[in-house]
Amino acid sequence: MLKVIIPSFDLENMSVEILGGVSALLLIILILVIAYYSKKVSQLNKKITELQLNSQQQAQQIAQQMFSNWVNQYSQELQKQLEQSIKQQYEAKFETWKQQYEQMIRKDAIARSVNTLLGRIGEEFAPIFLADKYQVNPKDFRHLGSPVDYIAFKGLSDDNADPEVIFIEVKSGKSTSLTERERKVRDAIRNGKVRYEVVSLNDLIGEVQEKINEEINKLS
Repeated sequence: MLKVIIPSFDLENMSVEILGGVSALLLIILILVIAYYSKKVSQLNKKITELQLNSQQQAQQIAQQMFSNWVNQYSQELQKQLEQSIKQQYEAKFETWKQQYEQMIRKDAIARSVNTLLGRIGEEFAPIFLADKYQVNPKDFRHLGSPVDYIAFKGLSDDNADPEVIFIEVKSGKSTSLTERERKVRDAIRNGKVRYEVVSLNDLIGEVQEKINEEINKLS
């Protein structure tokens, strides 16, 4: 006769082991879930931080642009106001000055005109004034202009007088200083470096002709 042996199981221990395994598995799953979401949260925080920085930068740029536009607009308006105010002030001051000094300006203009006229008259009639000063007949004056203004031949028109040659430089301004060229002429006259030459025009033409002939002979 066969005997059936039925193994005995400890249900309580098995239940404990199963619960322990499930708990461990759940703990591992929980840890993985927490790690996963922690990573997601970290990435999300990073993106939020980047968005905040970008938003701040954009906000700063917009604020700077708005401020620059406001400053430019305000500066232009302020400049126009200042220009208008300054213009009005100076126009008022100029009008006051014009009224106060109009008479003085007229007198000054008249004086300048008279001085200019006298200067022109002096230039035109200098020989007459000089003739009286140096006792020279006006027809004995010769105008050169440069490097000396006049040459006067005093006594030339008088048969019995001993002629004298006078070099005269006329200065229209208050200063009587001479230029370098004028000083050279003055010093040459004072040092007696003055000559009187008589030249024949025919001789001059002959000399020029001889030089031309010499050049022609060199070419041939």
